Amino acid sequence: MPSAQEFSVLSFGAKSCPKEVIQALEANPADANVILPFLKKSLEGGSSTMCSSDQVWLSCVSRNNGIVTVDMVLSCTENEMGKYPIFIVPTQPVSRWSPQSLSVRLKALAEALRDSVPQERVYSIFAPEIVVSLFSQLWSDLVGIGINEKPYYAARLLSCANVIPTPSSLPPSATCRLAVTADTTAIAKLCKGFSDESEPFVLGRTEAFKEASLLISKQQVWVYCVSEEITCIAAFTRNTSNMATITKVYTRPSCRGRGYARHLVREVTRHLLRSGRREVVLYVAHNNVSAAHVYESVGFVEPDPAVEVGHSVKWTEVGFDRNYVDLGHW
Repeated sequence: MPSAQEFSVLSFGAKSCPKEVIQALEANPADANVILPFLKKSLEGGSSTMCSSDQVWLSCVSRNNGIVTVDMVLSCTENEMGKYPIFIVPTQPVSRWSPQSLSVRLKALAEALRDSVPQERVYSIFAPEIVVSLFSQLWSDLVGIGINEKPYYAARLLSCANVIPTPSSLPPSATCRLAVTADTTAIAKLCKGFSDESEPFVLGRTEAFKEASLLISKQQVWVYCVSEEITCIAAFTRNTSNMATITKVYTRPSCRGRGYARHLVREVTRHLLRSGRREVVLYVAHNNVSAAHVYESVGFVEPDPAVEVGHSVKWTEVGFDRNYVDLGHW
């Protein structure tokens, strides 16, 4: 077990990511879904938003007898829809460290983040439960901004490498397909509905239309239609050549309980795997039992920790006092 002192924190920009960091994230693709796709697009020459100087990456690196080990990676980034939470991805099992070793690493990351961005930029933290618990308190102590009592989000991370076959087929009047420009208004309404149920990240109609337009232009959203009417959407916005992340599934309230989301998630997952990805991942809230049943029936399970050595199942987003931070969106 490494001591509390055998590490350093490195800061890097979009074009200067150390190869060790990329390799560590690639070895844990499920957990790294919140960082790796964005980082790769930036390295490959992403949009001006991706390459903005406001983007910050930090890595905690241990050195032992000349061997470099990346312990965890933190990102502070944004896209066209707004600023992301602070993401922290351990790339080694958290159990590898004593409480003191983990705490001093997270404190060093918090201090480096404080020196890199305005404190109002840090509106929330999304990471494995133990990391969020420690880091949020360390950050609050550093900058004097209180922690919200109730987490914004608490979920399990699930992965699918093989879709479970099903004997049932789509009803005659139903279709699953990639969304097209003509679907923008209908999809915007569902994006708005999704955000209305995702307090505090609520979109206005203009922002929802913008999100729908972006999803369609990037070919990152599918629709489930009944008699040509869109009733359900599934979006996948954090993707690499080997992994995709389903980030939004939403069914119109009047159409729930009819299996539409199950059909759509199955078709989207099958499409993503057939396109060459090794796995598709998603988060499901602990209190969303019906969604968990849908995903598990498709073939989503908790990733195998024997394969992904740094894997964490339970993830949490904790926010800070909104009177002192600038809320983003994701």
